[in-house]
Amino acid sequence: MNYENRLNAAIDYAIDSHYDIWNRQNKVWSEIKAHKYICLFGTGKFYRDLVGHIYTDRFEYVGDNDPKKIGTYIDGRKCLSPIEIEQMKDDIAVIIMVKNYDAVHRQLSEMGIHCYTIGECVLNTYDRHYDDSWFMKKRSEIISTIQLFSDELSKEIYVECICNRVAPQLASKKFYELQQPGEYFASDVFEINDSHQEFLVDCGAYIGDSIDDFVRVTNGNYGAVYAFELDEKIFNILKERTQGYQNIEYYNYGVSDEYSEFEYNYIQGTKSRRAKVDAIDNILTGKRVTYIKMDVETYELKALEGAKTIITMQQPKLCISAYHYLSDLWEVPQKIKRLVPAYKLYLRHHSPCVWDTDCYAYVEE
Repeated sequence: MNYENRLNAAIDYAIDSHYDIWNRQNKVWSEIKAHKYICLFGTGKFYRDLVGHIYTDRFEYVGDNDPKKIGTYIDGRKCLSPIEIEQMKDDIAVIIMVKNYDAVHRQLSEMGIHCYTIGECVLNTYDRHYDDSWFMKKRSEIISTIQLFSDELSKEIYVECICNRVAPQLASKKFYELQQPGEYFASDVFEINDSHQEFLVDCGAYIGDSIDDFVRVTNGNYGAVYAFELDEKIFNILKERTQGYQNIEYYNYGVSDEYSEFEYNYIQGTKSRRAKVDAIDNILTGKRVTYIKMDVETYELKALEGAKTIITMQQPKLCISAYHYLSDLWEVPQKIKRLVPAYKLYLRHHSPCVWDTDCYAYVEE
C-alpha cells in the first residue's frame, strides 16, 4: 500500500471509529489509577529520562529484571522483581519504562500482570478529540504534505507517525522503531559548523541540556546562543548550569507571534506562575541567526510567525517540534515552506513514543 493509500485508510478509520483512539489514554489512566499501587518497570536510561514526564501524581514501586537492582531503593521506591509484582497483580498496575518494550510487555502480560507501555499513557497529551468533519476537511491537506519532504525517510516517518496516532493497526513501525539519535544538532540532515559561525536561537532552552549538546557538537566554537526559557524557576537553573559557557544571552521569555503576559500552572494543581512571551523578531532585531531550535509546547506555529522576518531574511537552519498536536505534523512543514519556499524539509523522530518528531529545514547553498 503506497503512502497516499495508507493515509486515506488511516483517515477513513479515524472517521469510522469517531477517532476513538484518542480516548485510549484516558481509559488507560483510569485503569491504572484504579489500582492500589502503581509500579514503573525498567529503571535504566529510559526511566531516568522520562520519569518526570509520565503525568501521574503517584507511583509506589519501581520494578526491574536486573537482579542487582531488585530489593534496592530507587528514587525512594523499592525495586520489585516480576515474581513479586505477580504476587500483587490484583492490586498493582505496571507502566513499562523500557524503550523496546515488546519483550517486557509480553513477559508481564503472560504472568497476568496489568501492564501498559509509556506510549499508551502519553499518546494524546496535548491533543483534542477531533470530530469526523475535521478529518474529512483535513484529508487533502494531510495527503498533499507528503510531497513537501525531500527524502523517502521523511515521508515514511510522516505516514508512520500519523498511523500510530490515528490508526495503530495500520502502522508498519512503532515509534521506537522510527527513533534516531542526534536530535537537534547531530541528525543526518545537516552539519553544524564548528568554526565560530553558528548563532543559535534555543527556544525552550529548559535547563540547558540542548545547549550542552550544541557546545559539544561545535567543540565550543560558536558565535552566540540566544536562550529562551519561559518558566522563571527553570530559567534560573538554566543560567546557573550554563554559566561556564561563553557568549550566551538569556531571555526569560516564551516565544510567540506578539508580546503578551499570562498566568499558567507548570504542574497541574500547583500555584499559578506569571510569564511573558514575545516574537523572536522583536527581541533579536539586528542579531545574526544561523539556527533556530524550537520545542515550545504547542506555540511552534505562532513562534514561527513571530520569527518570519529573521527566517525570510537570514534563512537559518531550523529544527521545529512537530508533535504536540496531531496537526503539527503537516502544519509545521507547510508553515516553513510558506515562509521560505527554497527550504528543503525533513522529518525525523527521536523518541520511543509520541514525543520528539521534529521538522528540519535548510536552504542548499
